[in-house]
Amino acid sequence: MDLAVLGADFAVAALLSLLVTPLGIRLAWITGYLDHPEARKLHTSATALLGGAVVFAVALLVWLAAHRWLGRPADSEATFLVTGAFLALCLGLWDDRFGMNPLIKLAGQAAAAGILMASGAVPDFGLGFPWDGLIAVVCIVGLMNAVNFLDNMNGMVAGLAAIALAGFGLLSAWRGATGLAAAQFAVSGACLGFLRYNFPRARVFLGDAGSLFLGYSLGASAMLALGAIPRSWSWAGVLLILAYPVFDLIFVVVNRLREGRKIYVGGKDHSNHRIARLLKCQKTTVMWMWASGAALCASGLVVLSLNRPAVTLPLSALWIILFLLTGLRLSFEPSLPHDPPRP
Repeated sequence: MDLAVLGADFAVAALLSLLVTPLGIRLAWITGYLDHPEARKLHTSATALLGGAVVFAVALLVWLAAHRWLGRPADSEATFLVTGAFLALCLGLWDDRFGMNPLIKLAGQAAAAGILMASGAVPDFGLGFPWDGLIAVVCIVGLMNAVNFLDNMNGMVAGLAAIALAGFGLLSAWRGATGLAAAQFAVSGACLGFLRYNFPRARVFLGDAGSLFLGYSLGASAMLALGAIPRSWSWAGVLLILAYPVFDLIFVVVNRLREGRKIYVGGKDHSNHRIARLLKCQKTTVMWMWASGAALCASGLVVLSLNRPAVTLPLSALWIILFLLTGLRLSFEPSLPHDPPRP
């Protein structure tokens, strides 16, 4: 019965997002929430920026409705996740409209991560209090920035987040955290519906609000999963689900440091940018990234369900080798950190 409700939760969120997103686009134009073209960006005209707010609002409504269908009160894990996600969303909405000092932005991200830590669902990294909590906060903030960095191509982040959150939703359902699973499936479905207006041609972007909120949701989901299972081989499964955003962050940081450039200054030097130049098609690149994300998610769920070294070690080694070879190959592909402005 719970799985049927969770499936309906996902489908309703996707449909509602499909219907509501045009209203979000119109509201963005009325309120001035627009992303204007810049040299480092791919779009050539002003584009609505309230996609993240629409995805959050739809997911919140569907999650609350799912609890009524299940006939249960909201559980603490899901409540803390949604509260932290709301703070991340507000942080991004302010940044999208007015800009924000990087240190203040980082402090806000840490505060959002701290809300989740207040739930008590801190993974046992074996270092004890307060270091386990500090590592969890750093991981969540790091993933928020990794996803924010990766939000540079139509459909990239929304598609990858939909896949990964569906995977985390299945994991939550397996361990009996139905309320948390409902929240994760609601966000996943809302991302899927949003893609209709974001890929291949974008009428609306997630904005920093969307990328920070989705990055937080992914990081928080990972920490909640690690906190719910004892340290074992299955931990590698959680890392596999999130491996591509982590790979891209490491790839960008290493190459910018190697080239003597500032890490936080944007550019067209991400792994997907370089793959797009090799494939000569952004649409194909994004679809390849979705396929890779789905394969990583499937690998992670296999590792989590079997929890055996005979499965975990070969799968992990295979993906590590693939990422290393990909990173080395793409490092030789010229980056475009300082494209000339468009006329």
